[in-house]
Amino acid sequence: MNESQFNCSNHSSLHAQKMLIDWFYAPLSSIIIVGNLVIITGIIGNRRLHNPTNYYLLSLLLADLCTGIVLPSFPKMNFKTGFAFQVCFFFHLFPNFIFLSLLSNLLMVHYDRYVCIIHPFHYEVAWIHRYFPVVILSAWVLPLLFASLPVTGWNEWKSDCCYSQSVFSPSYIYLEIYGLLIPSILAITAMTSRVLLVAWRQMKAIKKIQRAVQKDSTSLEQQLDLKYAKSVIGFFFIFLLCWVPYIVFIQVNFFVKNIGSTTHIILSSVGTSSAALIPFVLIINNKEYFEPWRKAFHRIGQYCAKDTNLN
Repeated sequence: MNESQFNCSNHSSLHAQKMLIDWFYAPLSSIIIVGNLVIITGIIGNRRLHNPTNYYLLSLLLADLCTGIVLPSFPKMNFKTGFAFQVCFFFHLFPNFIFLSLLSNLLMVHYDRYVCIIHPFHYEVAWIHRYFPVVILSAWVLPLLFASLPVTGWNEWKSDCCYSQSVFSPSYIYLEIYGLLIPSILAITAMTSRVLLVAWRQMKAIKKIQRAVQKDSTSLEQQLDLKYAKSVIGFFFIFLLCWVPYIVFIQVNFFVKNIGSTTHIILSSVGTSSAALIPFVLIINNKEYFEPWRKAFHRIGQYCAKDTNLN
């Protein structure tokens, strides 16, 4: 959250920068909002999905929905405005809280899946499964507490001009990046890597059993190899296309002091939106989340066909 390059007095430049933000963020926000609403409705409408694992996912989707709503606020934090103290802090702290909540919910979902796969026989009695309401509440309350720290006096408010540097002190940003964001991303990456390793070992065991039972097991082995390869590719896809742009964005945003406004807007849009798209990547292959919509469209199709036949 470095010093802004936006000039408050240059109204034509300011207008052009706001137009650029709208051009980048309007479609991204719309995709994230609509996509989350579709999946949230699918989970609520499918009773088979009403379990702790999907409640975690529902919480993640809600955080992602809120992220889509506040997404255009991130580059606008670098605009110097004349907001009053209370309005200025809400304008900056609320998007930060939402994004921290997204990250904490991502961590929670990955840990739930990690325990379910690594310790399947103990999952039913694990705390992540038994106390899921408390865990979900913590995934929202803890980010709220951390995001509210600047209000308690940990800020750089020295004038009436409201912008990011007046709200977030360098020490706060440093703690957020290297104490919360980077460790959480590394933890998610480590858990996913361990799950892939366990899946690889299980696949080898299945192939070994299959060879002992059947002489010709080439077809099954190829299917297993293909499925595992897709999982590995998906993992690297998430990391390279979703996490890496966000990590680059927060590093450049904090350390590079003379970054141009256009470059900042592009980095901000690519970085924050790529992280916000991760929930979609996690569930895109699960058809159960879209089952209520499929049934609804099927009924609409039947009704239209029946109406056409009557006419």
